[in-house]
Amino acid sequence: MMLLRSHSSRSNCIHCDAHVPTDFRRVHGDEDDLAHRCPECDSWVRICQGSAAGKDIDTPDPETSPARNAGEPWNGGLSG
Repeated sequence: MMLLRSHSSRSNCIHCDAHVPTDFRRVHGDEDDLAHRCPECDSWVRICQGSAAGKDIDTPDPETSPARNAGEPWNGGLSG
């Protein structure tokens, strides 16, 4: 059974339910302009590889590998 999404949920990310602008969904979403992932729940690297269109991506997911860079989160300062 396929569930139909209401018009209001079409503008939300399928994964995290955050609002996703129309242009983002048109550019990065699937053929129906739905966003499967968005910048709120995924990295831009993965989004540009197709995660927002629902594609399986080899790049680690930030939800399951938050410290994949093996370091402290960047605090906005200069490195060194």
